[in-house]
Amino acid sequence: MGKIFNPAFIAMLLSLLLVVSITPAAAATTITIGNIFVEPGETSVAPVMIEDVTHVGTVDITIFYDPSIIHVTGAVNSEFDFMYPVINNSAGFVRIGGIAYGEGVSGDIKLADLMLEAVGDADETSTLSITINELKVADATETTIPSGVQNSNFGILNPPQPPVILSVTTGCHWIKWTWTACSNSDFVEVRINGIWIGNCTGQYYNYNVSPHSTQTISLYGYNSSLNRYSTHINQTITIPNFPPVADVRFVHWYNNVGSIYNCRTIFDASVSSDPDGSIAYYQWSFGDGNSGIGELAEHIYGSYDWNGTGYEPLTVTLTVTDDLDPLVNDIITVPVNVYVAGDANGDGRVNILDATIVGLEWGDTCISGWGENVNGDRADLNNDCKVNILDAVIIGACWGHVAS
Repeated sequence: MGKIFNPAFIAMLLSLLLVVSITPAAAATTITIGNIFVEPGETSVAPVMIEDVTHVGTVDITIFYDPSIIHVTGAVNSEFDFMYPVINNSAGFVRIGGIAYGEGVSGDIKLADLMLEAVGDADETSTLSITINELKVADATETTIPSGVQNSNFGILNPPQPPVILSVTTGCHWIKWTWTACSNSDFVEVRINGIWIGNCTGQYYNYNVSPHSTQTISLYGYNSSLNRYSTHINQTITIPNFPPVADVRFVHWYNNVGSIYNCRTIFDASVSSDPDGSIAYYQWSFGDGNSGIGELAEHIYGSYDWNGTGYEPLTVTLTVTDDLDPLVNDIITVPVNVYVAGDANGDGRVNILDATIVGLEWGDTCISGWGENVNGDRADLNNDCKVNILDAVIIGACWGHVAS
């Protein structure tokens, strides 16, 4: 047997379905005004928008504000056919009405550009609070459009300031700028030689450069609320000519007077360097009144310095000069040991002790110096990197000689 449906229930169900089918979705239309930040005494424009609206014909709103902080000076540029503002800066509100003819307007519609003037002091804020008096469709029914509001803030801020106390340190290939933080700025924009480099939230910037180049840094403070840059501070720096570094390597640490029996003292300045260029000149003073030039210098000493109980080292001076204008020098002084010919052990006498050293090192050789082989260096009396008969001959020829 089939089921019997109650006619009254069916009628109620159909009515409910009809209501559901014609019930509009939740309101998405919103009347908004954006946040505004200005400097003291400055004017600005705040668009008043009706967003996501369909066939709006009539609008009437009131915006409330603190009149000790902000004044409204006008409302212009409406997309409605007719718009009229009523401004009351004494009470702190502006009422704006608008009419769109025909089918009205749809989409995101500008009601007005609100002209605002900051009359308060820095760091003061006011809420821009919207009340909807009327928002209706453009037809004979004049149905109210469901809607909401998005209020905003009006803030008065001091302008951003550029950094202060800009200082610099440099190396051959780098510059480091430091500064004191600027007020009312979220970050510092860095430009070098007019080109944007980056935004810094710290108080320094490191920059790699070519030697001897000239660089100009410009710093701007930026305030994101104001969307505004400060005036800038500049500094121009030229990387200076850094001096070379003089250094000497001895091929032989122990040397003999070589004016009769040849003994060449060799000085090597190839370990000298210039951090930002090259060395152009090497000037030597050998400590005995003679001088020389060149990266590798040879000198034959004709004298020594005996103080009665031991040898005093002679002082060798090396001056290196770089290749730039103006020229920059560096000077180093080093002691050099010079003994009487045939004195291998440095006791001021040529005798069996010296011959013993030569005998013990007999046949030893070196390539570019004796290094840690001290006795090999002592035994090589003619500095030819060989301990052989020539060194023994020098001892024999000078046997019995005493330094004085």
